[in-house]
Amino acid sequence: MKKLIINIFVVALAALTSSCTDLFREMNDNDYTSGDMDPKYQFTFIQAKLFSSGHEGYRGNLIMAGPMSGLTANPQYTQGQGFNRSDSFTEATWALFYGDIVKNLEDIQVRLNKRMDEEGVDNTGKLAQVSIVKVINFLRITAMYGDVPYSEAGKGYSEGVLYPKYDTQQEIFEAMAEELLEARENLSQGELFSDDFYFSGNAAAWERLANSLLMKIGLFMAEGDDAKGREIFNAAYSTGNYISSLTESAVLEHNESDGPWGQTVNGSGVANEGRVGGQSYQFISHNALVSMQEKEDPRLFWVASHIDNRGSSTAAFLNTDQYTDYDPFAYNDNEGNEFKRIHYRGVKEGDRPDGNRGIFITDGKIEYSAYTMTKTDSDGNAVNNLGYTFKDGGQYGQLVAVNPATILNATSPTMILASDEVHFMIAEAAQRGWVSADISSHFKTGVEHAIKKYPTFYSGADYVSAFVDLYKDQTNPGYNWEGAVQDYVNQVGNDLGKNGDVLEDIVYQHWLSQIGNGYNSFAIWNRTHYPSFVKANTRDESHVQIPVMDKNPLEDDDAIATGSQSVELHTGGITGFYRSNRFPYPNREFTVNPSNANGAVDNQSENPSSDFITAYQFMSKKN
Repeated sequence: MKKLIINIFVVALAALTSSCTDLFREMNDNDYTSGDMDPKYQFTFIQAKLFSSGHEGYRGNLIMAGPMSGLTANPQYTQGQGFNRSDSFTEATWALFYGDIVKNLEDIQVRLNKRMDEEGVDNTGKLAQVSIVKVINFLRITAMYGDVPYSEAGKGYSEGVLYPKYDTQQEIFEAMAEELLEARENLSQGELFSDDFYFSGNAAAWERLANSLLMKIGLFMAEGDDAKGREIFNAAYSTGNYISSLTESAVLEHNESDGPWGQTVNGSGVANEGRVGGQSYQFISHNALVSMQEKEDPRLFWVASHIDNRGSSTAAFLNTDQYTDYDPFAYNDNEGNEFKRIHYRGVKEGDRPDGNRGIFITDGKIEYSAYTMTKTDSDGNAVNNLGYTFKDGGQYGQLVAVNPATILNATSPTMILASDEVHFMIAEAAQRGWVSADISSHFKTGVEHAIKKYPTFYSGADYVSAFVDLYKDQTNPGYNWEGAVQDYVNQVGNDLGKNGDVLEDIVYQHWLSQIGNGYNSFAIWNRTHYPSFVKANTRDESHVQIPVMDKNPLEDDDAIATGSQSVELHTGGITGFYRSNRFPYPNREFTVNPSNANGAVDNQSENPSSDFITAYQFMSKKN
């Protein structure tokens, strides 16, 4: 039944998209033609566009936001994890939103109101849906940039506002909350859009989403105004009507009906497959990976893979016959002092390849982990980009990526807001003393949903089954994935707070649940500075130790360490080792809207470094 529903939805999505693409092109060239478009096409456009741009997903998510969060890492394009600037990378999110989405958000509201006034059509419910989608879009923009145009955004044609002011992030959050409170009351008035990618016009589902977004905004305000954040959170939580089950989650399905550069793909996913500009180098960070391996986190089978570029795109490596003693949970517990033959290696956070990819030194040369498979030898064996045959020693010197066969490809769904997040938010709010709720119960439910959302919503079960079977055949015959999920949920539930910080345990799992969504994982880190192993200042981690080996351990399994050597991992970027707290405003803003852009910079002046990318947002943790 699930497969049938998804297929029907995909057909509908393709039909809607193909019929409105040309209209959007015309509208964006000529605002005066927008009145000819049925608002239902604009509605689905504003629901999907933010999540369907490969150009933006590649730059904003995979290169910048993910590595800034510490959950993923990019050793090729190091601007995010290297605490540096690149206008071409951070401008992409702004350009997509303010250049394309905002004008449609404003226009659809203007025209729905006009039809109410002139034709007597009750569009109150549809306007409520638009308000909720507006909040979804703006939450990403303000979480990445801080103060941004909000109240005057998109009003160039409707009201002649060509140089919109920048509202403060606090003002934006409070305005969003007001819009959501009004929207949830208005959903029952008049018809809703039934051409609706999230809920097919189900008013009850939209009300749950509105309340869940209010809870998210409340927590986004916790650092800047705890009392107001608590008030907003409780305005939603007290209703008892929020997303609580996986089936109630707001999910956006994707397809390839319009090609890899089209309107229907998962933008970050198609970029992760290297189909919109080349290989994206989206690997899991060393610290995040080891934190999962230490607990034998069963979601590793879903989220992680070696990658293969022998074809026309970046794919998961599928050749299970080329592994030996496969163990995704094995890690080096003596990192820096010895070399261990492990299958999954993460990228250390830094901008120096010697440190972020170096795994051993032999004959005075630093040897790196390989990125991907690049060719097949005469015996049919995969060979990686460093020339090692994977079947031999190459499998022990290979980075592990965010899996393009499962959670991040062109047709992977986007979790707009899923039940795992909501349960983590409730657990966090209870720990903060905002609400009376069973912290342990919501925490464990959040963890369970964070893992089970993968087999519920994502394709790739064949990949997972193949590698679970490989692990059973070669290493652990008694392993059962479903049983391991329950064991893991119970383990982390029983360990909640044993490290001395219940809040960190909650936030760590929330952060981990967002792998592949760098915007969310960064926002979580930025407002909490959890997990604590993702440092706000990495000066003390500027160098790492690498073992010195008597011979190459990828070629000789009897190689031994003869010592270790310190190598540079991080140069400190342009911030003096301070992690970025935001995207900077695009360079173009200081030319076309200089007074307001410069005013926004001046308004956000609390900053641990001399560069604006570390200036605290209202929502940022300040220490």
